[in-house]
Amino acid sequence: MGFWATDKLTGLLDRWGWDEQAPRALAGSRERGRGAALLVIDFDHFKQVNDLHGHLAGDAVLTAMGKVLVESTRAGDVVSRLGGDEFAVLMPDTSLDEAVAVAERVGAAVRGLSVLIPLGLNGTTIGRHSASIGLAASPEHGGDLRDLLLRADSALLAAKRLGRDQVRIAD
Repeated sequence: MGFWATDKLTGLLDRWGWDEQAPRALAGSRERGRGAALLVIDFDHFKQVNDLHGHLAGDAVLTAMGKVLVESTRAGDVVSRLGGDEFAVLMPDTSLDEAVAVAERVGAAVRGLSVLIPLGLNGTTIGRHSASIGLAASPEHGGDLRDLLLRADSALLAAKRLGRDQVRIAD
């Protein structure tokens, strides 16, 4: 992974790094005859963080979100900031049940997140965060990355429509 492939704020892969690493990881799972799963994660009400506390606070929350994702996922998972407050995790060699467990772990970690934000001399801590998560798995929901992204994104939108702060599995 080159320097250009890393999001400077979160330390995760950026979109270009994702485009390089994720297809390779998915192909490896397919070659081994194993499944894979994809999470698309959106930080709920992120705009309110920026609107209430400013963009430095938003940056602090995104940095903390990057750490949560690294700590909540597994070695070998491809973790990326797709843009804004949207993230993706491709989990090679993973069953749907294993993926649900990882997604639930991510959701719980986000709910437990407390972020010190730089306001004035002392700063303040904000909490009560949540994330909506869409999940798609291969081969159940398609075999290529584009299919998985479309299905996971659709499940993410359903999670948001149905009240946020939840994991939804693609239909």
